[in-house]
Amino acid sequence: MRNISVRRAITSIAFGIFVTTATLSRADGIPMDWNDLDHFQVDCSIKQEQIEFLVSMKHGRTDMMDARLLELVTPWARLTDPNGARRVHRTGNGDYNWLINQHLHTLATQC
Repeated sequence: MRNISVRRAITSIAFGIFVTTATLSRADGIPMDWNDLDHFQVDCSIKQEQIEFLVSMKHGRTDMMDARLLELVTPWARLTDPNGARRVHRTGNGDYNWLINQHLHTLATQC
């Protein structure tokens, strides 16, 4: 009797985590697409505003771990939503942060 309760509890927890993660709304805090961010134009006349804008788009460690977990539990997203899956993958790997850091470096060194 006890084994059934433990098994049921573990199954319920695992299913709850899966459903919660699979149905998360992924706004990601990035208002720009990868290509838009890649072609971001640095403007020294509004340096401070651009720095604030870029810093506001950076992902924290928790966001990156959430994205990796989401990618792990929703492998079908590559087929059903390839753009969203690419975005989640880039978030989880830190690619967005890397690109944002490159723009911040350009602002710091060239302005």
